[in-house]
Amino acid sequence: MKTKVIMTLVAVFMQLTAFAQHSPDFAEKFMSIYNNDSTLACVTISPKMMMQLVKKNDEKDCDEKRPENILQAISKLKSARIVTGKADYYEKAEQLLIKNNKRFLPGQDYQTEEQRGAFYTRKDKKGQTVELIMLYAEPEKNLFTIINLTGDIDEEFLCFLYNNKTFKN
Repeated sequence: MKTKVIMTLVAVFMQLTAFAQHSPDFAEKFMSIYNNDSTLACVTISPKMMMQLVKKNDEKDCDEKRPENILQAISKLKSARIVTGKADYYEKAEQLLIKNNKRFLPGQDYQTEEQRGAFYTRKDKKGQTVELIMLYAEPEKNLFTIINLTGDIDEEFLCFLYNNKTFKN
């Protein structure tokens, strides 16, 4: 009888610990604030789906192959969330990131006549990047997107993303 009670308490404690350790990513937090707005949509890509994407890319026989190190970086991702909505949400998302500046660090940003975007990262206690937030807007088309990646995001992956944009820095 004592063993059952102890095992139950251990199981409850483990569940509470796991729940307490769950820290919402930026997209989840953003959607919780604006959950009543039907113009926003969020799609989550699970770890299993991420692995399927990597496998599909490996199987493709195309002339322009992605560098192997980028595929390795993608395979380290845990999940991705893509939030879409109207362009005026860009400022709201950026303000939320700035408000939480102890958690999210600004990275590169860019702006052209047709579009603008910014990168933010979150690091763990060891200094490893564990979350990448990419904001993107096309005001003339009234489009806004958040791409929120979580996982082991290394510097090589960040450089790959940064080098494919025109940055003002």
